[in-house]
Amino acid sequence: MNVFKALGLVEVLGSADAIQAVDVMLKTSEVEFQTWHTKCGGHTTVFVSGDVAAVTEAVERVKTNPPCEIVKTAVISNPSEEAERLVLENRESSRFAREAFKK
Repeated sequence: MNVFKALGLVEVLGSADAIQAVDVMLKTSEVEFQTWHTKCGGHTTVFVSGDVAAVTEAVERVKTNPPCEIVKTAVISNPSEEAERLVLENRESSRFAREAFKK
């Protein structure tokens, strides 16, 4: 599949914080919002994609100058087909992500 060169994941508490984190990443690096996933307790993980350098820069920017409380971050370079499928399926099932991605 190899849809994404790299994926950046940032976990925060709540939708408002997720939007703040995505906003910072999109403004500071050449990354593209893919989707978000909310778990019990309000933990929300946002997913961005781009080349490895841009994704790393976006995630590091949020870590070093957080707009909100950051729970966990990760950068996955050359994600597996299974990881890509998880992101794409989540994007299709998330109305918010689907609508955001259309624009």
